Amino acid sequence: MTLSMDPPKRQALRVTRRTKRSFYTLLLHAILKPFGAALAKSKHDHAPGSPQLTPPKSLYKRCEIAERYVENTYLYDISSKNTPQETKSRRRRIVYFAGGGWHMPPSPQHWKFCQYLAHHLPNTVITVVSYPLVPHNPAPITFPQLLALYRTISSIAQAEDENLILAGDSSGGNIVLAVALEALREPETHPPRSVFAICPSVDMARNNPDMREIEKHDPILNIGFTKDTADGWVGEWDLKDPRVSPLFANIASLSKAGVMVNGITGGYDVLRPDAILFRDKLEKEGVKGEWMDWDKQMHCFPLTFPYKLPESVECMRWIVDVIERDGEEPQVSDPGAVK
Repeated sequence: MTLSMDPPKRQALRVTRRTKRSFYTLLLHAILKPFGAALAKSKHDHAPGSPQLTPPKSLYKRCEIAERYVENTYLYDISSKNTPQETKSRRRRIVYFAGGGWHMPPSPQHWKFCQYLAHHLPNTVITVVSYPLVPHNPAPITFPQLLALYRTISSIAQAEDENLILAGDSSGGNIVLAVALEALREPETHPPRSVFAICPSVDMARNNPDMREIEKHDPILNIGFTKDTADGWVGEWDLKDPRVSPLFANIASLSKAGVMVNGITGGYDVLRPDAILFRDKLEKEGVKGEWMDWDKQMHCFPLTFPYKLPESVECMRWIVDVIERDGEEPQVSDPGAVK
């Protein structure tokens, strides 16, 4: 396994790189490749508005789950049953937007992902957002609602002395980046402590030439599918509108507000080239954060951790480590290692 890491004292943004692909991951990719894109397509057209969700019963064994309705949006607060009622440390809230091409609610893997975070991050509440879905709720309808939701959540977090993190994968990663950047244009809005984007979609045009080569290896996505889902979300807005394409937003606002941006990219993900461009812009503007770039890994590969794939399990540990340290330098002899 080849491992390198950008010197932490020279750059505000650190990148950890991995190249290993296990036999089990290779096998999964081979199984998914013939019909992977079909698995990503929604089987239902969801009604207008925020859909009410039913979390899997298995989550209740280790977690407390509370449903709320805020700014016309259903929220699901997940906390570990092992979390003490009182603690001296500050509370942390991770507001999570699950991916699914803007047209699917959280999958069982998303719920397990949030359960893992709640169980491994002390004094942390994971708030799953059931945001309105396409085709009836494109960005021109949904984004203002999500921005209003963020204002309310951030105000509550400020009043309750919570560290607020916006997190999401794929289309959810797109939303958290866009919402954070748009919120920073409003001086009265409290910025989040950080943003965590897993394999985010950052440019709706889907015209990066590097996507063509990666498409040959991507086991679950293709350019045509990602363009169709992007068009459904963009609606009547321009493809380069920063509210749908964060790559074209004022990235410098993140640095000025002290917002860290952490992220993950996979080498066999057609969305990676644009995400790398976004990461490069973050670095150029001095935005702090940590990124994992793992070669030969598919889109949103950390979500496969329930299947015990080595890379996914290790990446989950890395995610917890990054969130726990909250911007501090790694306290290990090997700066790329995760205990």
